[in-house]
Amino acid sequence: DPALRGRVAETALKIVARMRRDWIQCGRRPAGVVACALTIACGIHGTPRKCEDVAKTVRVHENTLRRRLVESRVTSTGQMTV
Repeated sequence: DPALRGRVAETALKIVARMRRDWIQCGRRPAGVVACALTIACGIHGTPRKCEDVAKTVRVHENTLRRRLVESRVTSTGQMTV
């Protein structure tokens, strides 16, 4: 559904902006931050994706994605509400 894709992408962009404010993206490759934001955004919109699928799509290692998810949980990014 194109409308859902747009909403997921918009949410992911907001998450990346929040990560930037929390300094999560500092010193990190952009692909890992994007993969993390996409994973979270998909979950928010009710279309959860496996970490391995998102990692393959964005071309980062699954461990990198998992680390970014853990990092986002311990900052204010993890406290965001929808």
